[in-house]
Amino acid sequence: MGTTHRHWTRQDWKKVLFTDESRFFLTGVMVGFTFVVEGMRVTLRTVLWSGIDLEVEGPSWSGAVYSEDILLLHVVPFLQAHPVMTLQHDNDTCHTACSMCDFLQDRNVSVLPWPAKSPDLNPIEHLWDLLDRRVRARAITPRNVRELAGALVEEWGNIS
Repeated sequence: MGTTHRHWTRQDWKKVLFTDESRFFLTGVMVGFTFVVEGMRVTLRTVLWSGIDLEVEGPSWSGAVYSEDILLLHVVPFLQAHPVMTLQHDNDTCHTACSMCDFLQDRNVSVLPWPAKSPDLNPIEHLWDLLDRRVRARAITPRNVRELAGALVEEWGNIS
């Protein structure tokens, strides 16, 4: 990426679909969610990636889970409906594997180049800790995955 995007305007960045994943703990079980931020707008899509039908399966971060449960179900349809947009995800191994690059290329998904070992410039990255602390500080803590998902979305909405 280098300085290629240094002079991008707000309009340019609005055409980038930022995605990131984070793990949250629920009574000793790790549950992962993916949040998608559309360009510079602060909107949120929540995707439960470690569970099927809201039942926890485990903390796997496999490329298959990422491609099938996140990209195929949520991100690719959004990008196909908005062909001027470019996907930005970090350099996690499951994002940069040749199979993932092929998967995205086969679906005509454009990916914003992201340099290895670069500072994480994804705007969502810096909110994970805040979001986690807000959910933990609730008077009534979530007891199951559905309540956790609801609490995360609600607390996201409370961030100015």
